[in-house]
Amino acid sequence: PDLEAELQLDRLKPRPSRRVLLLQGHQSSRQEELVVAPGTPPVCSNLTAYLRDEAEFKDKLSPVALSVALTLPREAPGLVLYGDTLVQAQVGGTRLWGDVTVVTRGGL
Repeated sequence: PDLEAELQLDRLKPRPSRRVLLLQGHQSSRQEELVVAPGTPPVCSNLTAYLRDEAEFKDKLSPVALSVALTLPREAPGLVLYGDTLVQAQVGGTRLWGDVTVVTRGGL
């Protein structure tokens, strides 16, 4: 079965006031279906994010929370996902841009 993955940047802020966006699409989140199959080698995806112009937001001190959540598709009744389904990290400092690397056995 496939998994549904959601990456959120600056997830502790309301969507309109998120400070970090993905370069591709200029959004603060990305959703994708991950193909999971036995024997499939890991796939690495690099996503570039950037900090919005400082004039566009007030909060310059709080860390930026990044998260990746995994869920089973709704059409997969009877299946249970075990283990960590939400991974979160915080980034702080004066330079809040960079690459987010997610290694999966599918893609993101």
